Amino acid sequence: MKSYLTLRNLYGVDTKNTSTANLSHGDQVMNDFHRRLLAKANWPFLHRARTLTTFSPDSAFTAVVATDVCTATKTILTLTGTEVTFSSTTTLPTGLSASTTYYLIYQSATTFKVATSFANALAGAAIDITDTGTGTHTVTVATKFWPLPYDVDLVESVSVTVGTTIYTPKPSPSKKHWDELQTSPSTSDTPSWWFVQDEKFALWPRPATSGKVIELNTKIRVPDLNIVDYTTGTVASVANGSPKVTGTSTVWTAPMAGRWLRITHSDTATSSGDGEWYRIDAVESATILYLSRPYGGRTLASAAGASYAIGHMPLLPEAFHDLPETFAAYRYWLKEKDERADGFKELLTDGVSTLFSTYGVSDLSMVIDSGDDDGFINPNLAIQL
Repeated sequence: MKSYLTLRNLYGVDTKNTSTANLSHGDQVMNDFHRRLLAKANWPFLHRARTLTTFSPDSAFTAVVATDVCTATKTILTLTGTEVTFSSTTTLPTGLSASTTYYLIYQSATTFKVATSFANALAGAAIDITDTGTGTHTVTVATKFWPLPYDVDLVESVSVTVGTTIYTPKPSPSKKHWDELQTSPSTSDTPSWWFVQDEKFALWPRPATSGKVIELNTKIRVPDLNIVDYTTGTVASVANGSPKVTGTSTVWTAPMAGRWLRITHSDTATSSGDGEWYRIDAVESATILYLSRPYGGRTLASAAGASYAIGHMPLLPEAFHDLPETFAAYRYWLKEKDERADGFKELLTDGVSTLFSTYGVSDLSMVIDSGDDDGFINPNLAIQL
């Protein structure tokens, strides 16, 4: 596998030009190629399942004065920025008013703080709650929509699991149709329609109870490759067969999920990893992360001190990671009218053809030429898997 930093360095070597301007130009060319190549077919490796859970439109809650944290008795949409209103059978906690729109600050699936504006919610500026109020308090979520996961480009199908039964609602065919459904509001755990709008997703009828599993089959976005390898600290421990990795002096962060970790293979038995790349599934803290599959190398004991890298990988299959760099080097030497361009063109053409044939595409609509259009022609030719 080749990370963004590896591809960038290779481009500098292959073009014999490591100037900042040339490397930045190479970044742009590689990303354009990567994105456009992946847009050329319905690649199976771009399809992912995403899981959400249904949430209650309202819930009883209690407030804690010392922390300003509110705890709901049901699962509601506690994501930061969610609009809510509050009511009470007697008196709301001081700091909250009935019939006023507030914005949640996420704490957990059932806990939240409250802000007076969306900007304050994003900044984490919570309202100071000075007493718990009296009576029974209710929080009501204003939206029917779930935010889509950040990497979703297209929702292809939806299923909802209720008990042991899986329901498959149909996509609403238009905004007009969806708006007409909203004139007859209802709730049910067996939805008939789903709809996507402004990077948000909704079901109709609205789910009646919380905690039901929603699975979205999606096509993911193709992000720019622009993050250099992260190597701060060392790997302290990881067990064979376990996805958990513990670091020392590391500063791992949530956005690293989706990147890839490699523990360096070396001749030092106590600190040698297997040298393989593993996709990061989640980051628990600055020193703990989880892999998407169990670690296959030998167990590294506590304080192993193993060196590692976290890389930003192309979405292409592993054997084809070098294609963006090959294309960028080809374009560089083509500009110089250098015979070396022919060598890179041959590598590129062979690699692209192999990619399409390996992953079941029956036709090839990308042709490498010597023009200035980045080598892509015939955009109207449909590719069938």
